[in-house]
Amino acid sequence: MRQMPPAVVPLLLVALGVPAAFRAAIGRPRALGTAWLAAIAASAVAQVVGELTGSRVGVLGDAHLLYAALASALTSGVLALRERAARGR
Repeated sequence: MRQMPPAVVPLLLVALGVPAAFRAAIGRPRALGTAWLAAIAASAVAQVVGELTGSRVGVLGDAHLLYAALASALTSGVLALRERAARGR
């Protein structure tokens, strides 16, 4: 069984933890699986952008945790707002 690169592990933890924290705090997003997929994609994009720009803000090894956390939070917030708007509340 192959192991994940060390830089991917913190990104994955952030991408899984942020949507779960949103759901625990405000009860949304209800579609947690969708939120996890979106947060994982956003974290991966944040990692790539961080590498391309050569940014060293929030670096833990090669992982740009600050960017990943912001991207995951933004994605979770957008999904929560969309769910709220779809329900008309």
